[in-house]
Amino acid sequence: MQTSKHHGVIEICDKCLNHFPNKKALEKREENCENHEATWIILPEKGTILKFKNHKHSMRVPIVVYADFESFTKPIDTCQPDPEKSLTKKYQKHEPSGFCFYIVCDGERQEPVLYTKQAEGESVADIFVKMLEKEIDRV
Repeated sequence: MQTSKHHGVIEICDKCLNHFPNKKALEKREENCENHEATWIILPEKGTILKFKNHKHSMRVPIVVYADFESFTKPIDTCQPDPEKSLTKKYQKHEPSGFCFYIVCDGERQEPVLYTKQAEGESVADIFVKMLEKEIDRV
């Protein structure tokens, strides 16, 4: 049993892990879960290598872009959160400071494109989109 953001009780089914607003709804769902085993997590043994085997279900794509952003975190001045809306409290904002991406086209990896923010107020996200479009056009 847990408490919701509206201070009500949440009932959780031990078999399917779905949550319900009250005991009656949970009991009704339990009728559907009677014929199933309880849910539990099974992890592979340590050191096991997982491999994708169903290649027939994969789709070949001519271009793949691998990208990563770096950000500075800046504190946000906040007031008390509204308990009627959310229990999430925002306390910092991520401001992009740079990025790197590279494109793989028909299995051939292109040179990485790296950018670091040059001045305050620069929109790193906009620069990323423009540089990515330029590289895609080139490829």
